[in-house]
Amino acid sequence: MKGEVELQKFVGAQREEMLHADAAGMIKEMSSILPEVDKRAMAENQEIGDYMVESFQAALHRSADGWVDDDMAFIEPWGFDLAEIEVPVFLYQGSLDLMVPYGHGQWLAKHIPQKHLVSHLIDGEGHISIWLDYMERMVQELADACR
Repeated sequence: MKGEVELQKFVGAQREEMLHADAAGMIKEMSSILPEVDKRAMAENQEIGDYMVESFQAALHRSADGWVDDDMAFIEPWGFDLAEIEVPVFLYQGSLDLMVPYGHGQWLAKHIPQKHLVSHLIDGEGHISIWLDYMERMVQELADACR
């Protein structure tokens, strides 16, 4: 909420550690935004842990600008009105997610045109655990929408 300059300082300080972290190190660096369900998902599922490490290292390779942009999207306009959406939207949000506040998912569920929205606001899931528990359903919904 303090703006992009302060956010750059915050993520810049974490970037170097995350570039060299394994899954356990990533969990440590992200501990303030990982609920227990996400920590378990990363620690107990090597594929997810490795994926998170590889994703963050690729994303942070040159800078933390993408991370900053992603976070700023919570408080800045997106450049379009959600009412303009005319394609299917499958919204998945876990109630325990600390990376994307649950209230943001609830807000999106209220503001995306209902005729295009399939909303899954799921109790007990985090940002990462939801992938493990709902990935097949997510892929199936996307495949069905493409038919």
